[in-house]
Amino acid sequence: MEDDADVRTGSTLLVLLRDPADPQAWKDFVARYTPVVAGWCRGWKLQNADVEEVTQEVLLKLARGIHKFAYDPAKGRFRGWLLTLALNVWRDIRDARRRAGWGSGDPHVQQLLEEQEDRCSLAEALDQQFLAEVYDEAQARVQLRVSLDTWQAFQLLALEGRPGAEAAAKLQIKVSAAYAARRRVQQMLAKEVHKLGG
Repeated sequence: MEDDADVRTGSTLLVLLRDPADPQAWKDFVARYTPVVAGWCRGWKLQNADVEEVTQEVLLKLARGIHKFAYDPAKGRFRGWLLTLALNVWRDIRDARRRAGWGSGDPHVQQLLEEQEDRCSLAEALDQQFLAEVYDEAQARVQLRVSLDTWQAFQLLALEGRPGAEAAAKLQIKVSAAYAARRRVQQMLAKEVHKLGG
């Protein structure tokens, strides 16, 4: 049986923590978390080159230090730690540029950068991203456990918002059966999301 911490944290990180030398684990980890870090950077209004630099530096720091990383869910979510790391990397890059005399010539840039450090909005974005990933994972797990017709009924009614008669006709089942299938999948999803820590 899976440990609750395993379920909440996500399989890509846990596989990587178990075997930091596994190339497939790194590939999966990079595929999952690169867009997350890049998304935060874009939310901070960084230029594309800076987005790439911050993202690469975050991944490099993770690669160098993953063998020392001890995941402890009592100390908070991995994504919170990753967000802090990304912010620190960006601040280090920005500070190094200042020391080197870099500047844009635009007096509003500094003000904009300082305004982007609002942790409340970043925390909200982090939570929304986490919940979306939890829901996606829950859907994938539930889809494996139900029949194709049941899943399609849920998809047509709940995700696409189709009328019951239309969904039933498309699946060649009774309207009541289509709604029962949707309800069943929704209940399973709620349980799965709860298990995943969403």
